[in-house]
Amino acid sequence: MTERPSDGGGSAAVGPPEEQMARLWQLLGMAVRARRAVLGFDAVMNSIQTGRARLVFVADDVGLNSRKKYLDKCTHYRVPLAFVGHRAALGRACGREGAVAVSVLDEGFARTLSELVGEIYGGEAFGETSSL
Repeated sequence: MTERPSDGGGSAAVGPPEEQMARLWQLLGMAVRARRAVLGFDAVMNSIQTGRARLVFVADDVGLNSRKKYLDKCTHYRVPLAFVGHRAALGRACGREGAVAVSVLDEGFARTLSELVGEIYGGEAFGETSSL
């Protein structure tokens, strides 16, 4: 990625850059349309348990019970998990209103998406400072 010239105002960016988030949603939508990702609680959990999941995205605004279930399952099966965006944005990217979780099955998509999430959110995106 190329750096943008500074505006000289000294103001720091508050959130993730919009261009990178747009790229993330675009790639995630492409993976879903290519059938290299699955949506929905049961399909995501099944992909994790069967070892097909390469990367799991969960909406930031998911309920605490669901958050714990995704986190525990991904931790147990050692699948990278990232909490990104709100369910409206995740759903819009995947073509399903209110999608809460997406499991990426393709290694190439997963690698590209995880690199992009790392650029946007830094090392904390996948809990790299945790024991995983």
